[in-house]
Amino acid sequence: MFLQFIRHQKKAWIKLIAISITWTSLCTLLLMHYGLNLEGALLDSIIFSLLFLLGFMLLENIFRFYIPTKGNKILVFILPLFLSVIVLYSGDFLVKWTIPDALINTDFLHSIFVVRGFIILLIFTAYSLMLNFQGKLEEQVAAEDREVKMQQMVKESELYQLRQQLQPHFLFNSLNSISALVKMQPDKAREMVLQLSDFLRGTIQKEANKWITVQEEISFLKLFTDIEKVRFGHRLQVNFKVESGIEEMKLPHLMVQPLLENAIKHSLYGLTGEVIIQVDFRKREKNLEIIITNPFDPKAGQAKGSGFGLEAVRRRLFLIFGRYDLLKTNASAQQFTVELLIPQLS
Repeated sequence: MFLQFIRHQKKAWIKLIAISITWTSLCTLLLMHYGLNLEGALLDSIIFSLLFLLGFMLLENIFRFYIPTKGNKILVFILPLFLSVIVLYSGDFLVKWTIPDALINTDFLHSIFVVRGFIILLIFTAYSLMLNFQGKLEEQVAAEDREVKMQQMVKESELYQLRQQLQPHFLFNSLNSISALVKMQPDKAREMVLQLSDFLRGTIQKEANKWITVQEEISFLKLFTDIEKVRFGHRLQVNFKVESGIEEMKLPHLMVQPLLENAIKHSLYGLTGEVIIQVDFRKREKNLEIIITNPFDPKAGQAKGSGFGLEAVRRRLFLIFGRYDLLKTNASAQQFTVELLIPQLS
C-alpha cells in the first residue's frame, strides 16, 4: 500500500513537471513572438509560471478544507481576483528586478500589463470554479456513501433484532413443553433439555456466520425436529429431500426453521393421527429453492399465533435481498405449501 502511494505521488510530480515545462515553453515562444529576446522571455515565463504554481497550490489548499456555502459563493470569485492582483504586481516587480534592462522591453511589459492581468484572473477563476465543483461532487459522494452505510447499519440492526426474536419464540414453546413433561414423563423432559441445549449451542455458534451451507442447515433442522418430536411424539414425521450436488449452496441462518416451526404448528392443530411434513431442497436455475409442504385442514380453523414466523422471514428476505417475491405460500383443500427462494451471492 505504501509503495503504491509512493508510485502515485511520483507520477503526479512527473505530470506536474511536464505541464510546467510545456506551459513555460509556450509562454516563452509567445513573448518572443511579440518582440522579447530568448533570455528575457524565458526568465519572464519562469517567474510567472512559479507564481502561477504557488497560486494554484494556495487555491487548492483553501478549497480542500473549505467549500463555500450559498451565502459565501462570492469567495469563489473574490479569492481569484485577490490572488490575480498579487501575482500580477509581484511578477511585474520580480521581472523588472531580476532581468537586466538590456534583456527586457519596458514599453512592451507596460502594454501587456492589463491583458496579462485579465488572463491571470481568468485562469485563477476557472481553477477556483473547478475546485469548488470538485469539492461539491466529493461532498455529494461522501454523503451518499454515509447514507448507504447508515441504511446498511439499520438493516443489520433490524436483522439482529429479528434473529433475537426468533430464538425466544421457539425457546418459550420448548420450555412450556419441558414444563409439561417434567411430572408426567421426566425422561423425555431430560432428553428434550439436552436436545434444546445442543440446538441453542449451535445457534449461538452460528451467530457470527450469517450464511451456512445446505448441509449445515439440514443438520440444524433435524436437531430442531428431534426436539419437536419429543413434544408431539409419534404423530410428527418430517422428511428431508435434498437434490444431489447442492449441499454446498448457502442460505442465511435461521431462515428455514421458523417456516418449519410454523408448518408443524398448523399441521398438528385440528388434525388427528400422524402428520407428515415434507421439506425439499433443490436448485432452481442459479438459486436455492426450499419447499415446505404440510397437511392442512381449513375447516379446523387456524392455530393461535401472530403469524410472526412468516412475516419475520419475509422481512429478513427484503432486508437482505431487497425483494418481496422470494417467499410464496399456497393453501389448497388439504395442503399448505411454502416456497422459499434464496439467491446465491456468489
